[in-house]
Amino acid sequence: MVTPLATVLFILTCFAARASGHSAAWDQEPVPKDSELPPPTDPLQSDEAAGGGLKSDAAAGGALKSDAAAGGMPEPTPVPAAALPPATVPDGARPEGGKPPVGPAPTLPPRERVRWSWLTHPLSPTPSQYQIRKGKSPHRVLPLPSVRSQPGVGLMLGANISYAYRRHEGDPNRIYMILESRVSLKKVQDHSFFIRLRDLLRREEVFELGVLGYVDPVFPYFGIGNNTNLEGIDLQARYYQAHLNTVGGSLTYQHPLWLLPARGDKPAGLLRSYAGLAYYADRVRAYDNSLLLAEHPAADLNARRGLIRVGLTWDRRDNEWSPGKGSLFDVIVDNAGPWTGSTDAWGRFSANFRTYWTLGVDKLVLAHRLSFDALWGDAPLVPLGEFGGLLTTDGLGGAAAGRGWMRRRYIGRLKAFGSLELRFEPLELKVRRHTLGIGLKGFVDLGVVAERMQDLPKHWHVSGGTGLQVIWDRFAVLRLDAGFSRESFGIYFINEHAF
Repeated sequence: MVTPLATVLFILTCFAARASGHSAAWDQEPVPKDSELPPPTDPLQSDEAAGGGLKSDAAAGGALKSDAAAGGMPEPTPVPAAALPPATVPDGARPEGGKPPVGPAPTLPPRERVRWSWLTHPLSPTPSQYQIRKGKSPHRVLPLPSVRSQPGVGLMLGANISYAYRRHEGDPNRIYMILESRVSLKKVQDHSFFIRLRDLLRREEVFELGVLGYVDPVFPYFGIGNNTNLEGIDLQARYYQAHLNTVGGSLTYQHPLWLLPARGDKPAGLLRSYAGLAYYADRVRAYDNSLLLAEHPAADLNARRGLIRVGLTWDRRDNEWSPGKGSLFDVIVDNAGPWTGSTDAWGRFSANFRTYWTLGVDKLVLAHRLSFDALWGDAPLVPLGEFGGLLTTDGLGGAAAGRGWMRRRYIGRLKAFGSLELRFEPLELKVRRHTLGIGLKGFVDLGVVAERMQDLPKHWHVSGGTGLQVIWDRFAVLRLDAGFSRESFGIYFINEHAF
């Protein structure tokens, strides 16, 4: 009986409240706009009808009586207006000389009320913090025909597709991926897949994974430590060639150690530790009557290269594909042996220092590279003609180190290289929502190769040239370089900067 009776009484109360025209206690009062709110009252304004000055409620005849009249504690003394702190008085309302203002209180301009301000808590970032401007997608996909050319390889034709993700223009790519396949007119095949993941764990770390397959029936071999001048000789003859097949891949991880904050127009720098694993299988076949067969008549040049890689990297570039300022350094040690699945025990120390300066204007950049590579143990044939590091390149000679010399013209256990390149991009075009930059360049390359440290400075190999460059959205680069040396010259059409 209690429950039905309480229900009936509850319903009758609701009808009575509705009939009386008063809102019930459970009705939510609408939130008025700031423009509808009464103007703020001035805490210093006096009641002139009460005789001026600050009066107590008891003296003004208010509803509240003093405690003294009620027989309680003494009535508090009024605080003078001049003694109030500045925060309690609106701007323009503080009286001069401590006198109360005369006239109505100043009204503040209406402002938009934020009813969901709790969403702006620091632990819950506002959506606008990561909002992308309309028409500016963070995803960039660029499918292109792949065209490359360099001496000894010939014209390479194929296709590639690049994908990059970055939240804001100028930020490093959070994700970069490229799938590429090319075949040259001399039957050189190059197939590769590469992906870089940055800040995946929110620690500014970098993961890199690469897989490749390479077939080279015109793999060059001019001898180990051969600094003899071969000017006037056909360097693309079969005598200086071999057949190479390589398959393999690598997985690396860079962990942040120390962050240098950005200062002015200088980008932030990040020191990372570097660790990785790599494995490659080389199959080398010497042609009849070739130099390789003459120097190694009974040697088995096939090799498995399992590597454990450790080192340090420093990255302070403003852009990873077309930097205008900053630097990129890496110092890496590779170890190989039967314990890593390698055919032979050997190792490599490599150091690369790349620096970029903006000369007065943003479009004029001076780029500089210094590299050193040292091998020990029973190193296979392929690493003898490489510069190690974050990105392995042919050297000395070729599209990356020693433009103007034949590819892998000078190989040996010890290699050092320096390059100076001036890049100028005077023309920038807008292609719908994209940016196309067109520029010029000039470069000088200098390298030395030897089998012993004391022989390293004895032979200097200089080359230089000029070129054109096209930059699409600062994440895809096409360059056309013409390099010249005392033995040969080369035209290089590559889809990335030399460094």
